[in-house]
Amino acid sequence: MITAIVRFKLRAGDDQAAALTEIDKTIPLYQRAGPDLMRKQISIDAERGEGCSVYLWRSREAAEAFFAMAKAHIKAQTGHEPQVQLMETQVVVDNERGEVIWDKAEASETHA
Repeated sequence: MITAIVRFKLRAGDDQAAALTEIDKTIPLYQRAGPDLMRKQISIDAERGEGCSVYLWRSREAAEAFFAMAKAHIKAQTGHEPQVQLMETQVVVDNERGEVIWDKAEASETHA
């Protein structure tokens, strides 16, 4: 699994409501990315003029393919290219579902 942390600037003058309206328009894009995109969280700090998204992907290839397109989209919308950091994710603890998800490549018989 891959965790992507994406930091981005908001459009000049956008407040919280305007930023969330723009994000709402992009939700179908993320829904179409499934099942490769397992989860996505979005945080907006309008006072600082920035946002952060955290994604959980099934594979690096899926994440890289998505961000090859998404970076251009974000830059077109905001005028700024986002910062994208990809990291290997070995374990996800999901308390809401009562699950612990081990990356298949990292799992052993003990964790399977």
